[in-house]
Amino acid sequence: MKNIIRISVLLLVFAVPSFAQLGGLPGAFTRMGFSSRGIGMGNAMTSVTTGDMNGLYNPAVSSFQDEHLINLSYSFLSLDRSLNFVSYTKNFSLPNTTESGAGVTFAWVNSGVGKIDGRDMDGFSIGELSTSENEFYFAPAIRVSPKLSFGVGFKLYYSKLYEGVSSTSFGFDLGAVYKVSDKLNAGISVRDINSKYEWNTTEVYGQNGNQTSEKFPKLFAIGFSYQLPKNFGLVALDYETSNKKSNIIRAGAEILPIKDVKFRAGFDRLDLSAEDKLGGARAMFGVGYQKAFNSYIVGIDYSFVLEPYTHNPFQTITAVIKLK
Repeated sequence: MKNIIRISVLLLVFAVPSFAQLGGLPGAFTRMGFSSRGIGMGNAMTSVTTGDMNGLYNPAVSSFQDEHLINLSYSFLSLDRSLNFVSYTKNFSLPNTTESGAGVTFAWVNSGVGKIDGRDMDGFSIGELSTSENEFYFAPAIRVSPKLSFGVGFKLYYSKLYEGVSSTSFGFDLGAVYKVSDKLNAGISVRDINSKYEWNTTEVYGQNGNQTSEKFPKLFAIGFSYQLPKNFGLVALDYETSNKKSNIIRAGAEILPIKDVKFRAGFDRLDLSAEDKLGGARAMFGVGYQKAFNSYIVGIDYSFVLEPYTHNPFQTITAVIKLK
């Protein structure tokens, strides 16, 4: 029975999690965003060094995270997709130094598609199928001065398409952040260097199987963020290009109109290289609440995304735990 499964159908479904020029390429789930805060701000997080951070957008930012930050995210998606996220980020001092420091992010991102109607070549049902993708991330950073930080992110991908059809891959990210002034930051990152999936379908198709390699798009991003006066919030702008000829603009804002409550808004995937520049663009919104206690802070963040080609929104809830 395995020899007559239409793996090609699964490959098409597997690419569903993201809509835009890069959506049909490997690793689409890693381009949807990480945590409700980042998603609510349009994923324009390359240079943001205040508030809750993780190194998945830029591995250099973890050296600016003061508290032990734990994020646990769960997303509600249409088309039987799933996206979940866990991370830990913290900075720390280096021995015998006064103006430098370091930081680290550990993260796990999980995605997949379920309830796939499996059929054989004759159209008979063989039950429900599912796919899964995972990214395991380790990103150390070092701050060589109070203003400048460098980071590298090591990522291990594991993807399971079908029984006997899986792929394991290793890639890495590079990043830097520079604090131009007390209010203005600049950041740069290169993501998914060497990341790729390699598939071998000989176990399913036998002698008719083959080996294929799919490279992730390599992403180059530059970003700027500005702190608003009187700690009212921040605004951020990112420009991202890739070796797949995409040119994407992202922007976001976060404001604190009342104590402990933050409101966010932004847009993502305004693709300057596409004929329909707004065709894949998405508007994002979010809100967060955090409460401080003696030695810890707890909170919850929520983001809401209007996706193209579907009536159902992409929603994410993130539990926030910070230990002082």
